[in-house]
Amino acid sequence: MRRAMMAALLAAVCGCGGGGLGGGDGGGGSGGTADMALNGDLSTSLPDMSRAAACMPAGGTMRAQYVWNSLLVPMQRSDYAMDLNGDGRVDNQFGNIVGALVGQALDPQGDATKAVMSGQSLTLVDEHADDLTTDDCAASDVEAATAMASPDFSGSGHFTVDATATAGHFAGPIAASKFSSVPAPADAATPVIVTVPLPLFGGVTKIDLVGAHVSYTRGADGKITGGQLNGAIRNADVQSKIVPSWAAAMTAEVQANPSSSMSMQLLSIFDNGGKSDAACAAGTCKNPDNSCAVKGDNKIDTCELATSGLITNLLAPDVQMFDAGGNYHPSPDNTMKDSMSIGLGFSAVPATF
Repeated sequence: MRRAMMAALLAAVCGCGGGGLGGGDGGGGSGGTADMALNGDLSTSLPDMSRAAACMPAGGTMRAQYVWNSLLVPMQRSDYAMDLNGDGRVDNQFGNIVGALVGQALDPQGDATKAVMSGQSLTLVDEHADDLTTDDCAASDVEAATAMASPDFSGSGHFTVDATATAGHFAGPIAASKFSSVPAPADAATPVIVTVPLPLFGGVTKIDLVGAHVSYTRGADGKITGGQLNGAIRNADVQSKIVPSWAAAMTAEVQANPSSSMSMQLLSIFDNGGKSDAACAAGTCKNPDNSCAVKGDNKIDTCELATSGLITNLLAPDVQMFDAGGNYHPSPDNTMKDSMSIGLGFSAVPATF
């Protein structure tokens, strides 16, 4: 599967291969807030009082816990999409990436399913309400679980919350057993942030979604259907987490199959030293750990991938979620795109944690 995914990515980026929510069961464009302090580029200024707030207080005496038993990837931009920045257009750039892979007759959904069923990508939902069928202001936490072998999706499984990940705290109404967080990401003064263990090219990378929104429906059997999680991945995280993960996967392919045509092609395109950095005497690029790439060393460095025009175009930001000062402030003008939109579908079964 790893070789197939590498082939599809290469074909997608170099052309050498063959108003409402779109797709899924998304809510009406609503999102959530978190009562957490933000730091670094997520720092916020005093809230604009014209922007909507979450319902408060959220939660209740009834509680239901679940674990995702399926993670559904978008096949195109309109799948599991919603308007994140208030420009009236639904967003899911991740769907474009997956769509490029599907266009090469590959099965990224199968890869995601394998990651869940093997216990490498596990996500939990913790619902609190006065009534799980109808409630004006319920609460729902979404949080990553620690990886485990042979997870139990029978409805009686027990899981452990990943203490290193950020839990997303959502508030919103339940109507006809459907929870949908509020306010919309574009209207929130403070964004919900949640860590998602996202399957990528045979591995799993913990990704923080900013300006997150969740919706799902609880059935009479206690299971969740029609789940949808949306948010944006900051470009800084794309570069510091996603790109290194892809570079490592490509290097693993080269090392496992050094004489294959795919390895030769990957090396010819990416093992070129990258964009020259003044700190590197050989005129190559500099990695995040300050090491310099070596041209032609049969290794694809993070900086070689990050400075490639092909990869830059594929992972280009498509939404503006912050202002010039780094404060959370989604902009419909999109004049300074800083994040990549993502939307995922899911179902879940009862669990304890």
